[in-house]
Parts: sequence; structure tokens; C-alpha cells
Amino acid sequence: MLQFRFILYGAGLSIGLLFLYSVRGILGPFILGAAIAYLARPLVKKLEERQVPRSAAILLVYMGFAVVVGVLSYTFIPSLIAELNQVLVRLPRQTNKIEDLTRGAVGDLKRLPLPVNLQEAIDNMIQRSEQLIQGFARQLVDFLVGIFSKLLWFTLAPVLAYYILLDWDAIARRWVEAVPPSFRPAFMLLIQEIDGVLTGFVLGRLIISAIVGALVTLGLVLLDIQFATLLGLIAGIFDLIPYLGPVLGGIPAVMFAFLKSPWKALWVVLLFVLVNQLEAVILSPRILGARVGLHPVVTIFALMAGGSLFGVGGVLLAVPAAAALRVLLSFIGRVLRVCG
Repeated sequence: MLQFRFILYGAGLSIGLLFLYSVRGILGPFILGAAIAYLARPLVKKLEERQVPRSAAILLVYMGFAVVVGVLSYTFIPSLIAELNQVLVRLPRQTNKIEDLTRGAVGDLKRLPLPVNLQEAIDNMIQRSEQLIQGFARQLVDFLVGIFSKLLWFTLAPVLAYYILLDWDAIARRWVEAVPPSFRPAFMLLIQEIDGVLTGFVLGRLIISAIVGALVTLGLVLLDIQFATLLGLIAGIFDLIPYLGPVLGGIPAVMFAFLKSPWKALWVVLLFVLVNQLEAVILSPRILGARVGLHPVVTIFALMAGGSLFGVGGVLLAVPAAAALRVLLSFIGRVLRVCG
């Protein structure tokens, strides 16, 4: 009977996951709403402990968030939109300028008495570099436009988050009741462990990325690099991706700096190296500690798998999902050792 129940639960879970994968195109606002609810829950809980009704507590948290967003929007959004418009207009021309500079460098190399095989290898490398630059420029534009085109996500997600927060206890109770009574204590312990890992990691990652974006913006302003606000925002967003993010976030800034001069590009590279070292040595150990505990190889695999399956959203969710899976596997291993 117990085996049949396990098979039934496994089949139900598999069907549910297949269904979610098949409708993954519409899951964006629901995932974002759940993330907002998860991050806002600690604040709502603290207000409830002070005898504030839950609906009022949620609205107070929303109001505080709206004030912060309003101040940031008033300060940065106008210049950000202006910079984005300029980038969309200038990016094709600037990409061509980079290609012209590359071809000039190739011409200089061809004047050197190099072996034929080495010359062919250099030509192939340059061609691939040009294709990479063009592809990256297109993807960057698509990404930036995509953020602003998904206004429905950002409008619907807070509404969904409100209802999730309002019925959080009922939703949690239904999940617990779906577990057989004999497994409920272990299930609750597992959920607490996953919650402990994810809460600190997600909040810490957001704080670190905001600091990195601000530092990069400040550094680019001091270096007199055009579109500093937009490039700092890109660096902050990409910094949410461990290991690969700082490199990807730095490419647009280096490209725009290179259009001024190679020395400017070198200074921008040094800026990103300095900010990355500051993050690795000071920010991450103090804010995150060792909360996730994933090996770098596992982290990179999770990022690539998430991106392959779900695009940009999959990349951003890959590490928290992998961390939750690590906790689950560790928990199963402990249970098996105890049962053995």
C-alpha cells in the first residue's frame, strides 16, 4: 500500500512538472509574484507580530516598496530611458565602428610575415569575433527591450503576490496536508532547511547586486563613460548570475569604452576587476557567507541548464533551484542513513 502511494505521488508530481514545462511561456508573472511574496513574507510577518492585520501589513510593505521605487524612478528612470533610446539608435553604428577597428587590426597583422596556417587561424578568429559582437549586440538590444516590453509581468506580479501572501497559511497547510501524516515532521524539517538557505541567499544576492550596480555606475561616471547609468544597471542585473554574470555584465561597458580609446577600455576592465574582487573578498563573505554551498562546476552547470530550458529567467532561478535540490538530496541521504 505504501509503495502504491509513493508511485501515485511520483506520477502526480511528474505529470505536474510536465504540465508546468508545457506552459512555461505564461509562468513569468506567477513566478515573479511568488518571488515577491516570498521576499515580502518576513516583513509582513514582523508587522503581524505587532498586531497589524495581514491585509494591512501587506499594503504597508507595498507602500514602503512603492516609496523606494518612486524615489529611484524619479532619480534614475528618465536618464535611463534617454540612455536606452540613445543606445538603440547608436548601437548599430557603434558595432560597425568596432568591426572597422577590428578590420584595421587585422590589416596590420596581415602585413607581418606570419606563417600561412597562423594567418588563417587569425582570420577565422576575427570572423568569429565579428559574429560574436553582432550576436551580442542583437541579444543586448532584445534583452533591454524585453525588460520594458514585459510591463504586464510587473503589473500582474504584485497582484498575484498580494493574494499569495493573504492566503499563505492556507496554501502552506494544503501542502502539508497533501503529505502522509507519518512523513509530515520530516517534510516540515525539510521545508525549514530549504527556507533557511533560500531566504538568506536571495536577499543577500539582491543586496550585493544592487551595491555592485551602484559601484559600477559611479566608476563609469568618474571615467566619463557614456550611458553609465544603463551600463551600471546591466552590470547589477547580470551580477545576479554567479561566476559568469560579472563577465557578461562588463562586456557592454568595455565595448562602449573601447569606442573612446583602448586605454578607456583598459580602465573599465580594471574597474570591473576591482568591483568583482570587492564583491568576492568583502561583500559575499559578509552578506552571504556559505549559505548555498554549491561547487562552482555544479553552479555553472545549473546556470547553463536553466538558460537552455527557460532562457534568462531560468538563469536567474538556476542557483536557488540547485541550492534547494542540494538541501533535498542531503536530507534524503540523512534519512536513508538513519533508516539503514
